[in-house]
Amino acid sequence: GAWAARSGLRPLRRISAVASGVSAQSLNSRLPEENMPPELAEMAHNFNAMLGRLDDSFQRLSGFSADIAHELRTPLSNLLTHTQVTLTRPRPLEDYREALHSNLEELQWMAQLVNDMLYLAKADHGLLIPKREALELAEEADLLLEFFVPLAEDAQVKLSRDGNARIEGDRSMLRRALSNLLDNALRFTPTGGEVRVRIIDQPKELRLTVENTGQQIAGDLLPRLFDRFYRADPARREGSSEHAGLGLAITQSIIRAHGGQIHCESEKGWTRFVIELPKED
Repeated sequence: GAWAARSGLRPLRRISAVASGVSAQSLNSRLPEENMPPELAEMAHNFNAMLGRLDDSFQRLSGFSADIAHELRTPLSNLLTHTQVTLTRPRPLEDYREALHSNLEELQWMAQLVNDMLYLAKADHGLLIPKREALELAEEADLLLEFFVPLAEDAQVKLSRDGNARIEGDRSMLRRALSNLLDNALRFTPTGGEVRVRIIDQPKELRLTVENTGQQIAGDLLPRLFDRFYRADPARREGSSEHAGLGLAITQSIIRAHGGQIHCESEKGWTRFVIELPKED
């Protein structure tokens, strides 16, 4: 009886041993599911899945912290160096004013970065609750396209919009999401290219796409475009006072807060961000 009890409890002791060794620094331990009795196999599978989710969350958190430090390092270094050089000797009043203006640009960028990170933190905790108001997507898109016309003309890029649909959503949030996509499209569209907004009204959902001509993005990179601080172009990995790599992550959070999904497609010389939003019953 004692031998049978010890033999039957051996899988539980194995689970206990693995659980006791789990920590933030060691989340790669897994239970051997194939050696578990049928009664415990499902529990072992769920236990391993839980460890996998925890490991992924800690990896993302660690990477996010490193990315924040990396992004803030460059502007902080610029501020310190510029201020130290300015104070090395007495200077005319105009030089001090110019130094303050230069520092102000870096501080404004850092403030925007912090605001964007707080915005994403709210989204992660389910605190991003959109208002619901009737919106004509064609009108919203046309207003944003009009705003981007000067930039497009400078780059000799053609802007266009096709289709219309009505949706219940948060005007400011959806404008921010669409603005991020248009800004991203214009930055990566070559001279003489085209940026198109398409709105397709379907029975159960509406589909909005922002697409641009340009270099094709490799398929393995497409899911990572929505990661925070991720830049597909290696030349843009250092901190930049223009773009920190949070725009697409914020756009994804906004679309998810509206119950929708967003993904990217890139083929045949076109890159296309596709938003799918459910329609109210």
